[in-house]
Amino acid sequence: MRESKPRRPIPPEIAAKVEEYLQQPYHKVVSGNTAEGFLVEVMELPGCMTDGLTEAEALANVPEAMAAWLETALLDDAPIPTPFPERTYSGKVVVRMAGSLHERLVQQADREGVSLNQWLVTLLAQGAGATR
Repeated sequence: MRESKPRRPIPPEIAAKVEEYLQQPYHKVVSGNTAEGFLVEVMELPGCMTDGLTEAEALANVPEAMAAWLETALLDDAPIPTPFPERTYSGKVVVRMAGSLHERLVQQADREGVSLNQWLVTLLAQGAGATR
């Protein structure tokens, strides 16, 4: 179990603002694994992160980490970033590359017996850390 430091008393108006911010759709990114534990970062709040032995535990710790971050920022009169806007993605990207790289990628795709598009998706997924 994690020990938390005693926090200074928070004025009621700050506590109310923190509760309002906690209801907003901030983006959280989970990384890690079962061997080493998990880390959750709140993308819009620089340095706001927490961890846990499981993904569920790390996610359950997020509200406390966000509250501490927000309280500190509000007490210091620092600006509070708004959540990133929701986006949709078409899945289509146009990439320009050297002819020699294009040739090499086509040759690799041919050796794998897949289309160039599928080969590029595979390489991108591997590079981005996809597990599926």
